[in-house]
Amino acid sequence: MQKFKTAMKTMGPAKLEVPSPKDFLKKHSKEKTLPPKKKFDRHEPKKPPVPLRTEHPVMGIQSEKNFINTNAANVIMGVAKKPKPVYVDKRTGDKHDLETSGLVPKYINKKDYGVTPEYICKRNEEVKKAQEEYDNYIQENLRKAAMKRLSDEEREAVLQILDNWPGYDLNLFTYPQHYYGDLEYVLIPHGIIVDRIERLAKDIMKDIGYCDIMVLCVLKGGYKFCADLVEHLKSISRNSDRFVSMKVDFIRLKSYRNDQSMDEMQIIGGEDLSTLAGKNVLIVEDVVGTGRTMKALLSSIEKYKPNMIKVASLLVKRTPRSDGFRPDSHMCDQ
Repeated sequence: MQKFKTAMKTMGPAKLEVPSPKDFLKKHSKEKTLPPKKKFDRHEPKKPPVPLRTEHPVMGIQSEKNFINTNAANVIMGVAKKPKPVYVDKRTGDKHDLETSGLVPKYINKKDYGVTPEYICKRNEEVKKAQEEYDNYIQENLRKAAMKRLSDEEREAVLQILDNWPGYDLNLFTYPQHYYGDLEYVLIPHGIIVDRIERLAKDIMKDIGYCDIMVLCVLKGGYKFCADLVEHLKSISRNSDRFVSMKVDFIRLKSYRNDQSMDEMQIIGGEDLSTLAGKNVLIVEDVVGTGRTMKALLSSIEKYKPNMIKVASLLVKRTPRSDGFRPDSHMCDQ
């Protein structure tokens, strides 16, 4: 049974000898070892501090060389070296190079020291000339694109509605059914208003000169007129060579309190008027009556020193109480 059992083992019986611990790798086996220590002998004579002539010199120096004669010849034939300037740190006593310490001033003695090189001067002149040509080109294009300001005759050429104007017959237009029975005639057709607002937008762009505009809409009546006018201004800006930035703000004017006229007009709403300094301001109003309210508004805005103030109105009312104020742009007189 033992015989067959041993034959069925895969590895078979162990035939290798167990390695001895002496054959294992030793730590630091490849490092150099120190020479064996000599046994101290008290009676052994000591070596003299100066080697004898018969002893071999160390570091490969030959004993036949005469150091005294060689050093003496080098000193006699050599050139004396200039001592290197140093400074001493008093606290620690260390010596440092004086040249690189920054304590000694160094001067550069050159004939053309401080003179700009010729190629740099030439390049600066070319850059300056190119900048001047570009500025002239921009000014010329702005001058060509700039449009003339409106004359007084062009300003007065507005649509006028006479006092005895009979208006247009209702049968010429279509209007909502809930207005039936309430309307007698059409005073100003919608198409004329649209065309006139478009014309006002062109006149404003000519007058301001395609510059950025700050629009102040006087509520509440001027909202729809201001929206249509700003839309036409944006359309002109999109179709022109130069983009005109527009910002719209809304204000309300209060000159009455409990049916009593106040000495000073109040401006309600809107941002801080001090932001109008240096800007082109366009005031949009629906109807200008006597003109006193608009004059008071202009005097209030002028305190903040804007670059330009223009007034656009949808209608100018003819009244005997008018003080003669006329807006810069308006659609018609009634």
